[in-house]
Amino acid sequence: MTDSSENPVVTVVITTYNRPECLRKAVETVSNQNYEPIELVVVDDCSRKPAAEVLADVTPNVESFIIRRHETNRGANAARNTGIESASGEFIAFLDDDDRWEPEKLSKQVKTFQRGEKDLGLVYTGRKIVEEGRVLETAIPEPVEEDMTKELLCRNPIGTQSTVMVRSSVAEQVPFDEEIPRWADLEWFVGVSTVCELAVVEEPLVIYTRDAHNRISDDYDKLRESYHRFRTKYKNLSAEYGWLFKRKMLAYTAFRAGKASINDRNYHEARRYFFNSLWNYPFERSFYPYAAAALGGRVTHRTVRTTKDLFTKIARIARWD
Repeated sequence: MTDSSENPVVTVVITTYNRPECLRKAVETVSNQNYEPIELVVVDDCSRKPAAEVLADVTPNVESFIIRRHETNRGANAARNTGIESASGEFIAFLDDDDRWEPEKLSKQVKTFQRGEKDLGLVYTGRKIVEEGRVLETAIPEPVEEDMTKELLCRNPIGTQSTVMVRSSVAEQVPFDEEIPRWADLEWFVGVSTVCELAVVEEPLVIYTRDAHNRISDDYDKLRESYHRFRTKYKNLSAEYGWLFKRKMLAYTAFRAGKASINDRNYHEARRYFFNSLWNYPFERSFYPYAAAALGGRVTHRTVRTTKDLFTKIARIARWD
């Protein structure tokens, strides 16, 4: 446990909806942090069984603990905004209820803030991607040397919300967009990057559970809405980097939508998005295999995936040798 006599208060915001067992484990992972003082705010987005009932017999190992409940289901971004409004700590760390943290996660992020400049507003970490209890991948982000806003307009080098600690003042300045139902993490990261500097702890301190049910990304019906809103919201910002980069941003936005569509076996939509990517920015080679996979529907998709898996296995064997 770190010496808490001069440590800043960290508010942990857990957002939850209809996942009582996940919620209990999320609170446990906060209790196991080797940092103090911690303020824990649980925001219940109108779960069928209220979070207050789920946690009635739980006493978290934190300095203070409150539960806020929405009377109607308003979505994850509204829940995060409620958490920000309820926070009294100098820093806020977000935790999705189906993810977990290593015990040193908060302490290492606070130390990074303390070593950084005053304009450092957000610190993120690496993560382990887990499915059915098995680690599929360890994702260690490399520091982004170029313009972080420019990077985020196309790709997400940060990962998920559970990797993030942010200054409360920055979170208050850049609230979550409650009108965008998907890509919420990436959209918020872009906004934050325009008002402060970002840094990374190059360690996998988050356990990201890929097989969890009821994720925001499961709702395909909201994909189109998010696609159009992201394009519209960041057209002008991307244009500040030049007309070609604007087309690159539009292409990558379509590419993300295409990958979501092909994963859902919606090949008609996937083709539309991938061809839009190529039309806007034909210079990105990674677009072409996906467009080819969607071209013939299930048959070509299966063929491309099989080929990719084969090359992945060959590369793994070569590394072992």
